[in-house]
Amino acid sequence: MALKKLLLLTGLALSAGLSAQTYFQQEVDYKIDVKLNTSKDELSAFETIEYKNNSTQTLTFIWFHLWPNAYKDNSTALAKQFLLDGDTKFYYAEDKDRGYIDSLNFTSNGIALKLEYHPQHIDIAKVHLAKPLAPGESVTISTPFKVKVPVGIFSRLGHIGKQYQITQWYPKPAVYDNKGWHEMPYLNQGEFYSEFGSFEVKITVPDNYVVAATGDLQEKSEMDWLEQRVKDSQRADFKPDTTISSKYKTITYKQTNVHDFAWFADHTYLVSKSEVKLPASGRTVNTYAYYTRKYKKLWEKAPTYINDAVFYYSKWNGDYPYNHCSAVDGALSAGGGMEYPNVTVIGAMNSDLSLETVIMHEVGHNWFYGILGSNERDHGWMDEGINSFNEMRYLYTKYPEKGIELGIPQPILNAAGLGGRKNRYQYYLAYLFSKRQNIDQPIQTHSADFTQINYATIMYMKTATAFDYLKAYLGDSTFDNCMHKYYDKWKFKHPQPEDLRKIFEDETGKKLDWFFDDLINTTKRVDYKIRMGKKGNVIVTNRGEIAGPFPITTTKDGKVVETTLARRF
Repeated sequence: MALKKLLLLTGLALSAGLSAQTYFQQEVDYKIDVKLNTSKDELSAFETIEYKNNSTQTLTFIWFHLWPNAYKDNSTALAKQFLLDGDTKFYYAEDKDRGYIDSLNFTSNGIALKLEYHPQHIDIAKVHLAKPLAPGESVTISTPFKVKVPVGIFSRLGHIGKQYQITQWYPKPAVYDNKGWHEMPYLNQGEFYSEFGSFEVKITVPDNYVVAATGDLQEKSEMDWLEQRVKDSQRADFKPDTTISSKYKTITYKQTNVHDFAWFADHTYLVSKSEVKLPASGRTVNTYAYYTRKYKKLWEKAPTYINDAVFYYSKWNGDYPYNHCSAVDGALSAGGGMEYPNVTVIGAMNSDLSLETVIMHEVGHNWFYGILGSNERDHGWMDEGINSFNEMRYLYTKYPEKGIELGIPQPILNAAGLGGRKNRYQYYLAYLFSKRQNIDQPIQTHSADFTQINYATIMYMKTATAFDYLKAYLGDSTFDNCMHKYYDKWKFKHPQPEDLRKIFEDETGKKLDWFFDDLINTTKRVDYKIRMGKKGNVIVTNRGEIAGPFPITTTKDGKVVETTLARRF
């Protein structure tokens, strides 16, 4: 009996596995050489990674993401998601317009490694190691690869004409943490989770191409060429050469403490440059905007938007750690904008405010996704939601009198009772759109499990409103202190929801179950009713299911006498 009990306990301990381990994270350092073939819309590349095992487990294989294969055929998770959303462009696309990755040949120290594709997903594969990788050890793995770049009308990777958006394009190890492997197929709705490390990427392109990328440009000659492009772009008569040069150049980018690398290339880009001084350190960050002549008038102000975004996000969360920040005018097909470390791509915008809002939001993802590398697929609110809260805060801080911007004529807004409402109300209004139809979902919902409408109204908008509520309860200084503590403790790491909660509860000394348990994890409502009682008493009744905090303010002759913060009753 004792032996059976011992075996049972041992089995339970093994089944608990990694969940009982303390925090660790793996490290992946990349060296990639890549050449763009504009006549075939292809990439030819060679990648070498050094993978360090910081876990307590011995590894015999590594899951790799081969995300360009998401664009290969109608069997992929991406293709199926498109159909579920009623989008048939990809389903009926010709093979020439699709994309894939091939020519893979993984080796380690000259030994060929077995590649085994995932049974359901052709954009995931298991690379079996030549020998077990013990804790604390590193392995070097290399492979050539080619990427057929799809037409840029489907999602994030693509080309429109000879403008290229090279994203999620190289073989990338999946995250291995104390919950195990996180191999995941590429999706349009639902983002990513990747290991931190360093990148050294050499990019070969026709020599009249302008490149915007993650990382610091290394060649002085290319930096000088880019500076000249900035000067030329200021001239009203400057028109970039529309022919593609037959000569090539190789330029190098390096960056540390990032978990992704993206680059964008167009031979007709104009470039604007500025700089911003960070609020805490006083360090100067260079900012760049890359755009075409078609949108020159709109985009000439873009560096100012980037500057303000870097400044405010640094002020509220922690100083930007890199040397430059860029935004690129691109033909994006996965929403208004998409973020990558140091660089973001922005889709077509029709006004100054819409461009500023999207640039600021995407630049903000350098913090919430980039520096604070949460699992976006499982906990999308930790990047999109908290980032949308910072977006809301940016707008009401910079434009305190700005009203709702819904593209609806003012008389209709007035008739709907929305006239005179401040911009921040539209975030709450978006949440109500789902809630009042009883189609809402909890904020803590897997990204792929959200309906299309709730992906926006709940994960982005409700989370933004919820964190604005939390800030109002705690006060700006206390809230900001918590966010700075969160940033300092978890930058360049993989925080989980419980890590964020611990910071807020430890720093404030408050139990925040009403927020993290109820507002984040359920569809319960905050709904208070106020009425006059006998003898002039004010009676507040909780008609919702959340005992959230609320203020009661007494006024006399139009002046505030007292404000009391009620918590529970």
